[in-house]
Amino acid sequence: MQLILGILGFIFIFGLAVLAHELGHFLTARKFGVLCNEFAIGLGPVIWKKRKGETLYTLRAIPMGGFVSMGTDEGERDVFNIKEGSEIGLTLNNEGHVVNIHFHPDEGQISGTLLMNTFDISTTLQVALERAGVREVYPVDPEAWYMDAKAGNEARIVPTNRRLEAKPKRQRFVIMAAGAVMNFILAYVLVLLVGLFTGEVIGAVTELSTVNPSGPAYVAGLQAGDVLIEINGSTITEGGHVSEALGNAGNQEVLVVFERAGQRHEVFVTPVPREGHYIMDVHLQTMPIVGERSLLGVFRTANARWVEGAMMIVNSLQMIASGEAGAGDLAGVVGIVHMTSEVAMLGFVPLLMFASVININLGIFNLLPFPALDGGHITFIAIEAIIGKPVNAKIQHTVSLVGFVLLMALMLFTVFNDVLRLVN
Repeated sequence: MQLILGILGFIFIFGLAVLAHELGHFLTARKFGVLCNEFAIGLGPVIWKKRKGETLYTLRAIPMGGFVSMGTDEGERDVFNIKEGSEIGLTLNNEGHVVNIHFHPDEGQISGTLLMNTFDISTTLQVALERAGVREVYPVDPEAWYMDAKAGNEARIVPTNRRLEAKPKRQRFVIMAAGAVMNFILAYVLVLLVGLFTGEVIGAVTELSTVNPSGPAYVAGLQAGDVLIEINGSTITEGGHVSEALGNAGNQEVLVVFERAGQRHEVFVTPVPREGHYIMDVHLQTMPIVGERSLLGVFRTANARWVEGAMMIVNSLQMIASGEAGAGDLAGVVGIVHMTSEVAMLGFVPLLMFASVININLGIFNLLPFPALDGGHITFIAIEAIIGKPVNAKIQHTVSLVGFVLLMALMLFTVFNDVLRLVN
């Protein structure tokens, strides 16, 4: 049951985050006149599709990621892999302009041998054919379609002015950054909803959610549901305080003050070492202390929770950069599903909080100046602004491809680590 909750929660959280992210790219691209061929949620095989206007909306089988297929120079160079010398068919409108370019000519179409490539067709808005040894040139409508009847594919032609590369640097920057911005906005909306459900948070306590039966906390008599108050005189209000207090004590016995059923108790616990840290072998959850409900209080709580979530991600990145944490500490898909299942068992409100953190995480991660990420594209735009010309397209493509391969390798590595952690 917990695994099913984890999987369903993962699909809900990541589906919502990806939808917001890609919607940010999509809406801004449309706003600036960039042609969007496809808006996809998920990866892999298409399980549902619907075309509305010039855009194909798809739902794909693997609920991890998504994309917006925008009109680009590179995309036009390789439309359906049509090449010069191919036999094609043309459909004309009443003005004699080409409205459909068919990759498999049929009866009733003007057919012949293509004398140019698709990139030149969309750039010059002309198509040249050889018919019976004679070269013929036809004007192409800016809203013409490429049609592949055998594969069931179709796509709008992308004139030069509707390609991403043709847009000013400021507009390209907005398009690339909009995905992360939408994740940040969604994260705030989610914590705002949590505030509406719970009221203003005026404090927090740290509660034991589970206690390992073989661990030192269990031996000392601690139970799930106990609220930690102090460890060796240090006040405990969040999980980080516990780690700090235990780290300071090392393997020495610590005095734990806790509350159970409204009564204050004290026990001595001897932490045990694990992976460079000292632990009591428990799972913790931070429980909010809620004050009176008010709209202003809800917004104050939302602001505090959003900033807290953002700082948690920033601090994690700083720890990785400084070497305090390594790649082995990162959670992959399996780890996130496991965490989601644990959070989902606590209820819908904690799940919304977790979804908020995931959105902030996704937004910050995508803004990192790493190839294949939105931040990588923004970096190329910044370099273009500095040197006064675009970075060579082949260099951008190669760097992005290398970045994508490294990201896939990191994903596989984290999944492998997740499995090892769960097994152990």
